[in-house]
Amino acid sequence: MAAGRSDRSTSESGETPVVTHDPDRHRYVISVDGVPLGTSVYSQTGDLRIFVHTEIAPAGEGRGLGSVLVREALDDIAERNGRIVPLCPFVSGWIERHPEYERLVDEQMTAAYRRS
Repeated sequence: MAAGRSDRSTSESGETPVVTHDPDRHRYVISVDGVPLGTSVYSQTGDLRIFVHTEIAPAGEGRGLGSVLVREALDDIAERNGRIVPLCPFVSGWIERHPEYERLVDEQMTAAYRRS
């Protein structure tokens, strides 16, 4: 993400959201017209990002913003050759519907976290 921002994707409603990586707060934020409408929160262990929660504000629901947020976050991680553990049900479900992103999942660590 150049300067921590990306606007490559559009939402289902045709808007151009901006996804920002906020590494100090371990999250990705999606905004439309400068208004934050969602976050995807992770914890960091080395190059492994463990996604724990994704939320879209009621004002942003039904607009495809969650999908844009997760896609941009995972694209950012892929560009850095990182790996993920998708504990967040939204992120996990999104990857199931977009199997081209399965290559980012650290299966061994995901299984270990789910057992604990």
